[in-house]
Order: sequence, then structure tokens, then C-alpha cells
Amino acid sequence: MTGTEVSQMIKSTDGLPITIFTPTYNRAHLLHRVYQSLCQQSFKDFEWIVVDDGSTDNTASLITVFSESSDFSIRYEYQPNSGKHFATNRGVSLAKGDLFAVLDSDDWFDPDAIKTILDEWQHIDETKRQDYSGLVFLYAYSSGKHDIVGTAFPRDILDSNAIEIRTVHGVKGDNFGVLRRDVLEENPFPEEFCGFVMESLIWNRLALRYKQRFVNKVVAYTEYQADGLSANGLQKRVESAPATVLRYKEYILCAETRYISPWGLLKAHVNYYRYQFHAGNLALFDAELPWHYSKLLAFPLAAFVWSFDYFKLKKRIT
Repeated sequence: MTGTEVSQMIKSTDGLPITIFTPTYNRAHLLHRVYQSLCQQSFKDFEWIVVDDGSTDNTASLITVFSESSDFSIRYEYQPNSGKHFATNRGVSLAKGDLFAVLDSDDWFDPDAIKTILDEWQHIDETKRQDYSGLVFLYAYSSGKHDIVGTAFPRDILDSNAIEIRTVHGVKGDNFGVLRRDVLEENPFPEEFCGFVMESLIWNRLALRYKQRFVNKVVAYTEYQADGLSANGLQKRVESAPATVLRYKEYILCAETRYISPWGLLKAHVNYYRYQFHAGNLALFDAELPWHYSKLLAFPLAAFVWSFDYFKLKKRIT
């Protein structure tokens, strides 16, 4: 299917089938690569929204330069430094595309990425798309498509969800997700937390209501940065411990309706108490959580991991 055929098949109330969204903070030195990958797309009917989370570099002027020569719509929004979750909510509120894809500043697209995304979305029966929150594809490292991040999906096309894909199918590593804009509008990131909110909090919530189509195709590449979330995940999760606690609490509650292995449930309990300790809450039992033997096993393990975190982060600071 050509890009023109895809465009003719997809009708959006706002006139766009997809929004590409990039949240950024002092990443002007990487945005050229993101922009060039968008310029090289074989399908051009999209918009690019950049939400600047308080950058102090030349991000604003750079996006202005891009806007002057691009053959697709670019919109730039600045916000005081608040966190990626605030930026994402802002991007969703501005988006005009039916689908919403987050292309981080250290990512870039394959030339046929947008066409592939829209092709695969069209392969889902139109009468059943309301049952899907979106699509999930593979990431690869800069060395090429064969060097994928994590593990491939067990089948080339698999309908599953964010919980089942890991607990039942054993998939590991980062994936590239594309979600319906209306679903994200109805399920925004919680803004009562400052700093960092794990994206899996929202993905797990959606897993309780929707399916996702997992496609064994690489659409994007990534190059993890030394100052990025992947390299500093522990510190970010600790700094936003209440949000991290909520993520693991909700995951444990998912076990009432979704299969989570005993080992997975134990790890979730360990992380729940671990970040409770980081948040300064030493309570052993949470009445909202169902009884499970993992609770008793998790508490001493969480104390051990918490102490390891403490000394690791202290050493890093000094």
C-alpha cells in the first residue's frame, strides 16, 4: 500500500491520521536527528509537536529554523520544567492526529515508519478498533534493524496487552508504542506528582480495558543517553517515590484480573515496599492490597534492596 493510498483510507476529524510528539529538555544537540528522520518519511501527512520542558539551550530557535523549511506541520510549546508526564499531557491536548506516537529526543524513525504504523492500524477491522488502545512495534539500536532492543514478540502479529506481553509471553526491553489520542485524553498522566512518573503506570491501566496489537517490525531507533531516564532510572524513581509506589501498587492490584507469575508478583511487592521506604513510609501492610504470601517475603527483601539503593545513590552523589 502506498502512502497516498493510506492517506485516502484514513479519515481523521481533524484532518490528520497521526501526531508525532517529542518531549525535550536541553536536547537541541539531538533534535537534528529526530527532524531529519521525519523529513525522510515516505508518508508526509502528519504533524510534529515539540513540548520543551524548560530547556535553557537553543531548542526554541532550532525548532524555528526547522519550521521554516519543513514540508510538514511543526508546533512548538514551551513549559516550565515539570516533567515528561506534564509534557505528554500537554502534547496530547494539542494533538490533531487520531494516533499519537512519542518519538523521544534520543530516538529517530525508519524512513517508512509512519507508513508502517498506519498500514498496521488499517489491518485491524474498523468495527473492532475501539477494543484496541493502539499498536506496539520494535526498537533497534543505531547499529541496524537486526540489533533490536530487548526481545522480539513471540509472533509477527500478536494481540495482547502491556501486562500479558511480559508476564505470559516473556517479552523484555523497551518497545515503541503508538496510542489512540482519544484513549490518552481519557487516561492522562496524574499531575499531582512532580518529577518523574513511570510510563508503565498508564500502560498497565490501559491493559485492563484494551488490547494492543504487537507487530514484529522495527520502526524506530534509539541511542540511550548518559543523562537520560534509562541511565538514571533509579534516581528518578526515588526522587518521585510516591508516584513509583502508586505504579507498583496498581500493578499488584492488576493480579486480581490479569495473570502475573508468582515471581513477578513477588518482585512487584518488593518494589512497592522498597519505594515506600524511599518515600519515608515504613508501614508493613496496606489494607487496599489483597493478602498474598509475597507480602511477608517482600518486606525483608525490600529493606535489603532499599539499603543498597541508599548507598548506591549516596556514592553517586559524592
